[in-house]
Amino acid sequence: MNPDTPRSSPASPDLSILKEVALYIQETRRTRAFYEGTLGLPVLVEVPGAYVFFHAGPVMLLAFVREYALANQQLPPHGATGIQHIAFEAPTREAYETWKALLPQKGIPIDREVTWPNNRRSFYFSDPDGHSLEILEPGIWPPLPK
Repeated sequence: MNPDTPRSSPASPDLSILKEVALYIQETRRTRAFYEGTLGLPVLVEVPGAYVFFHAGPVMLLAFVREYALANQQLPPHGATGIQHIAFEAPTREAYETWKALLPQKGIPIDREVTWPNNRRSFYFSDPDGHSLEILEPGIWPPLPK
């Protein structure tokens, strides 16, 4: 671990995993068609015009219509504008290559591919709302130090 990297306070209780990630979208139907139909993420629930939630491994991908999220009285208002970014890790290098070939076949161009300093690769593409999505080869990020 880099000595300049702060460690969590010993008095802090543990957190296990990042559980939710939110994207802000224009419409639920188009988003569902892309994430479920193209990327294969199972849908947990959809409320048309408000949100659609997907299982993405152990993480929930919450896709909110921004205006709904800002106006919702049950939760603190939230919403983002502009291009947002999320990344998915392929389970194997072979799966990474399969995704890299499959997306252009489905009419989704690869924006660019990057080789990182550890010789692992990732590639970028966009969802229907213009958000920057990335698929990573396994091992891009180092494991948590013990």
